[in-house]
Amino acid sequence: MALKPDASSHNETPATPASPNPDTTVATPAKMASSIMAKPLVLPLSPPLDDAVEPHEHKTLLDEAQGSGISGDSTERGASRVALANGDLLPTNVTPSHYDLHLEPDLAIGIVHGSVAVDALVNEETEQIVLHAKSIVIAQVLVYHSQVLMATVAGKAVIYEDELEMATIPLPCVLRAHDLIQIVITYTGVLSESMYGLYRCKYRDRMGDPSTMLVTQFQAKCARLAFPCWDEPAFKAEFTLALTVPSSHTALSNMPVVRETEDCEGAKTVYFERSPRMSTYLLAIISGELDYIEATTLTGNIIADSDPPQRAPVPCRVYTAAADIDKVQFSLDTAVKVLELLVDMFGCAYPLPKLDLVAVPELEAGGMENWGLILFRTVRLFITSQTSLWIRQKAVYVIAHELSHQWFGNLVTMAWWDDLWLNEGFATWIGIHITDLMYPEWRRWDHFAIEDRQAALSADSLRSSHPVQVTIKGSADIDQVFDSITYYKGCSLIRMLSAHLGTDAFMAGIRAYLNAHAYASATTSDLWVALETASGQPVAELMRSWTTCVGYPVVSVDADFETGELRLTQNRFLHSGHVTPEEDSTLWWVPLGMVSSESAHPVSAVLHDRSGSFVIPGSPAATWIKLNYNNAGLYRVRYSRDALRRLASAAASGNLMCTADAVGILNDAIALAISGHVPTSAVLDMVTAFQERQPEFVVLQILGLFLESLHQTWADRSPPAVREHIRALARSLFASQAAALGWTHRPGDSPMVARLRVISIPRAAWAGDAQVIAQALEYFEQFYSAPTEPKPFHHDFTASVFEIAVRCGPVANHARVRDMYEHSARWHLSEDHRMAALGAMACSRDPSCMWQTLDYALSDHVLPQDLNIVMGFMVTADHRSKHILWRWFKLNYQRLVARLGEASALLGHVVSTVIGDFATPEMADDVETWFADKHTAAFDRSLPQSLEFIRVRAAWFERDSNDVQQWFEGFSGESCEC
Repeated sequence: MALKPDASSHNETPATPASPNPDTTVATPAKMASSIMAKPLVLPLSPPLDDAVEPHEHKTLLDEAQGSGISGDSTERGASRVALANGDLLPTNVTPSHYDLHLEPDLAIGIVHGSVAVDALVNEETEQIVLHAKSIVIAQVLVYHSQVLMATVAGKAVIYEDELEMATIPLPCVLRAHDLIQIVITYTGVLSESMYGLYRCKYRDRMGDPSTMLVTQFQAKCARLAFPCWDEPAFKAEFTLALTVPSSHTALSNMPVVRETEDCEGAKTVYFERSPRMSTYLLAIISGELDYIEATTLTGNIIADSDPPQRAPVPCRVYTAAADIDKVQFSLDTAVKVLELLVDMFGCAYPLPKLDLVAVPELEAGGMENWGLILFRTVRLFITSQTSLWIRQKAVYVIAHELSHQWFGNLVTMAWWDDLWLNEGFATWIGIHITDLMYPEWRRWDHFAIEDRQAALSADSLRSSHPVQVTIKGSADIDQVFDSITYYKGCSLIRMLSAHLGTDAFMAGIRAYLNAHAYASATTSDLWVALETASGQPVAELMRSWTTCVGYPVVSVDADFETGELRLTQNRFLHSGHVTPEEDSTLWWVPLGMVSSESAHPVSAVLHDRSGSFVIPGSPAATWIKLNYNNAGLYRVRYSRDALRRLASAAASGNLMCTADAVGILNDAIALAISGHVPTSAVLDMVTAFQERQPEFVVLQILGLFLESLHQTWADRSPPAVREHIRALARSLFASQAAALGWTHRPGDSPMVARLRVISIPRAAWAGDAQVIAQALEYFEQFYSAPTEPKPFHHDFTASVFEIAVRCGPVANHARVRDMYEHSARWHLSEDHRMAALGAMACSRDPSCMWQTLDYALSDHVLPQDLNIVMGFMVTADHRSKHILWRWFKLNYQRLVARLGEASALLGHVVSTVIGDFATPEMADDVETWFADKHTAAFDRSLPQSLEFIRVRAAWFERDSNDVQQWFEGFSGESCEC
C-alpha cells in the first residue's frame, strides 16, 4: 500500500548482510557517525554498496533502480509530477536502495536518537541531496563513495523546508551520475504525541501497571518523522533495522529477529533480518511487554532443493498485552485461514518468513498493513464468546483486508497516492470476498450493498467529489483521499468489472499483475494491461470514465410492455438534481444485467452511448423489468412511473430473483427522492408496501435508515406531529418484528435472522415502542445491580440495552454507563461492549448530561481514536443534540486540535460527524462562516462535501415538506413512549 528486474531473484528471503561486531572499535562509517550522538548508537551497518557487489554488477543495480519507478526519467512519477507541480515531490537525482537504521527511543522523555546509513544511486550529477525529514534535527551527514569519505556536512548547514517536510543537504563536492554512494546521517527526533510517526502508546504491562509501548504509523507520509528518508511510495528500498529498547520489552518489526545484545542500564539492542524492497510507509516497529499465541501455515516460499517441492511453514502470531492473551484465539485462527485462501487465490506464496498481528490500544486506523507486522485496534482482534455477531464479522473482514495488502499494496505498490484506490479498493473487495467464502451465511455482499456501496454512491453524487484516480493537490491532501470514494467506489468498480469479465478471467489477470510487478511500483494502466491480456476484452477503454471522471450515471428507463421496447438514457446523477450540460458530458460504459418476470437468468447488455434501445427479456409476456441485477453495477436506475409501480409490486411480494435487487430498488428510490427526481411520498408508499414482504434484515435496515434520515432532516423545521408520524411509521415496521422475534436467539436461527432481531429492538425503541423500552430498562437494572456472567440478555443486545437505558431511563443511568465504561472488568464487558458504554453516554436527552459527556470525551479517560464514537452517537441522540454538539465544538475547537493534531485524519472525521446531520441553509452558512478563518488543510475535501450535503438536505425538505405532510395525514399511528 511498490518492480523487479527478475522475479526469481526475490523469491527467497534476502540473506542477512554481515554486520560489524557491536564491540569492535573499527572506525566504520557507522561508528564515525554514531560518535557525535549525545548517546552513542551502534549501527548494524552493511558494507557500502560498492564493496558489496562486484564491478560487473553495477550496471544491473543501475538498471534495477531505473526500472523501479524512481529514476529521473520515470514515467510513473512523471505523470504525478504534472499533477503535483508545486514542488511537493522529491527530486530523483539521488535514489535509495537500502537503509541501515538504528533507533534508540527514550520513552520517558519522548525523544529518539537515530543513525541511518543509506546506500543510494546518483541518477544525475548534483551538489545536494534532498530527502524528507520532519521534527528531526540532523547532527551530521557523511557521504562515502567506494568506502572513501567524500563529504562531511555539519548539521547546521542542513536546510529545512518545514512546509514541504524536506531537508536539503548541501555538498562540498559534485556527485557524478551513476555513482553508488553511502549517506550516513545521525540525528535526533521526537516521539509523536499523536498516533502517527514513531509514537508512545499507553497500555498495561505484565504486572497490570500503566506503561508505555513504542508504535509506528508511517502511512501515508510519516516515516519522515522517525528518520530522514525518501518518503514516497515509489522509492522502494531494503531495510536493515536495529532497535535499542528496555530489556523487558518484546521488539517486533517487519522481519524476524537475527540476534539480541544486552546493553547497560537494563537495555538491549535487537537486530532484524534485512527486508525485501518496500516503501517507507510499510516499515513498522513495536516494542512493549507483550505475549503471543502462535500457529503455522504452509504458505511460504518453496524450500530450495526440495524434491518434491515443499513450502516452508510460516509462523503466524498474534501479540497483545499479557492480560488479554485469552482474547485473540479467534483472530489467530482467522488469520491462518485467510492466509491460506489468499495464497491459493493469488497463486503466489506469502512473501515474508513470518506474519505478526498486534493488538494496539491506540491506533488511528482500524488496521495497518505493515508488511509482516500488521497492527490492529484492540476491538478488531479481541473476539470472545461475548463479542457481538456484527463485531465478529467486522473482525474477519478487517483481517482479510489487511492480509490481502501483503500482496496487493506491499508486494506491488501504487507508484503514487493518486492510484491509492489500487490498494484500498482491491483490498476492500478481497476482504469482503474472503469473508463471503469463509462465512457465506453472513451474506457479506448484502451488507456491502446497504452500507459501503451506498456511502460511495452518496459521496460521489456531490459536486465536491473526486475521481477514483484522484489528483493529489499537495502533501496535506494525501490523508484525505483515504475515503469512501477510494475504498468503496474502488471496490464497487472492481466488483462490477469482475462480474463482467468473470471471476476466473479476473483473477488470472490479478495473478499476472502481481507476478509482473512484484517488489515494485505499478499504476492503474498496468492493472488494465494484465486484465486485458487475461480476458481478451478492452478493459482500459471500458473503465476509463469510471476511474478518471468524477461521479456516476443514473439510467432512465422507459419500458413499453406491449411492444417489449426498452428505451434507456444515461446522465450524471447529482444529489442536488440540477446537472449542467458541462457536468453531464461524461458517457459511461454501463453493464445492464437485465431481469424480468419471464427471465430465469440475467440478460447481459451494455449501454455505451447517451441513449439506446433494447428488448425487454421475455416480452411481451413480461410484467416487470429490473436493471442492474444483483446490484453489480455502480449506477442508479430511474424507472418510469408505470415500470416502477410494476417493479415495486414484484419486490414487495418477494418475486425478484435476489434480495440485492430489492435493496437496489429501495436505495435508488430514496436517492431519487432526495435529488427531486421523484416525490418522497413515492418512497413512503414503498415503505408501506414492503411491510407485506417477508421480513429480511437488509431490507428493513434500509427502511430504518431512511426513516431516521427523514426524521433528522425534518426535525428542525417540521411540526412535532410530523416527527411523531415518522416515528410511528418506524414503529409499525419494527415493533411487530421485535415482538415476534423477541430477545433470545433460537437454535436454527440464521445469522441474518439474528441480525434482524438485533436491529429491530433498538429501532423499535427509537420509534417509542413501550414494550421494548420497558424490557430494556428492566434488563439494564438487573445487569447493573448484579454484574454476572452470563448477562440477563444475549450479548448481541448489550449496546441496545445501554443506549435505551440512557435515552429513555432515569438520568442516573448516564453515570451508570460511565461507571461500566471505566470499570469494564467488573461487568465482564468485552472491548466492543466497553465502546458501547462510551457511545451510550452520548445518548442522553438531558442537556447537562450532553455537556458532561462531551467534556469527558476530551479527558484522559477517552482515547483520541474513540472520541468520534461520542460525536457519532450524540448527533442522532435527539433533534436538539446536534446543536448542543456544534456549540460545544466551537468553544472547544482548539482543545480538539491539540488533542488530535492539526494534520490528523481523525480531526477531519470529527468535523464531518459534528456538522454532517444539519439540514437548513442557515446552518450551512453558519458552518461555512465559522470555518472561514480556520486552518482546514486536513479536511479541505470533506468540509465542502459536508456543506454540500447540508444544502442538499435543506433543498429536500423545502421541496417535499408539503408532500410528506400530506402523505402522513392519511397515516395513523399510536403515540410513542420515549
